[in-house]
Amino acid sequence: MGKPVVLREGVAEDWAKFRDLIAVSAGAATWADGYPSLVAEIDNQLAGFALYRVIAGEGELLNLAVHPSARRSGVGRALLQQMMQLAELWHLEVRESNMAAIGLYRSLGFVQVGRRSAYYADGEAAILFSAEGLSPK
Repeated sequence: MGKPVVLREGVAEDWAKFRDLIAVSAGAATWADGYPSLVAEIDNQLAGFALYRVIAGEGELLNLAVHPSARRSGVGRALLQQMMQLAELWHLEVRESNMAAIGLYRSLGFVQVGRRSAYYADGEAAILFSAEGLSPK
């Protein structure tokens, strides 16, 4: 069994670590600071983060990044499940080619609601997803 994942609210002092993680996460969005965030740590080291915003009961995932050494270990799922308790409805955009993320989002109840052609700077399309929030535990 893997080491325990500890979740906490992010603070401004985390932002530099977010940027470092983004640098080693191909395809990650570049949002790194200025918004609420959740942090996942393993052995007091950043394993991942979710950056989001909530307005009038609706949330938007701005960035989700998991350290390469912690991928496929439940870190992303734990971050999203915690985040999804904070709003009634969630929205996100994901690269059309990011099948791992798309699979994770679908497993948490996200459904495709649209597509934006040539959304990213490299010309790749974005898939738009929405989901109902999760009830607090």
